[in-house]
Amino acid sequence: MNTAEKIYQGVQDFPEPLALEVLHFVEFLRLKNQPSINQELEQKIQQGINQSDSDLGITVDDEYVDKLNQRVQQRLDVSRTN
Repeated sequence: MNTAEKIYQGVQDFPEPLALEVLHFVEFLRLKNQPSINQELEQKIQQGINQSDSDLGITVDDEYVDKLNQRVQQRLDVSRTN
């Protein structure tokens, strides 16, 4: 039996309020570990920017990249709330 199955078995007899508390903790852990996903996404975006810059023979200043990162973060925040 794997860990998820053990957790499932362990909470089957819990009253609903306690089961909800476990669910909230699971969701908290998922969100807590999500920043690494966001960092990976930001790295991929930066790599894409750098690649397109070199392909086009142009450079992008730090202010532009900061604004782009802010827009990406705003979209990630919106997608999390939906």
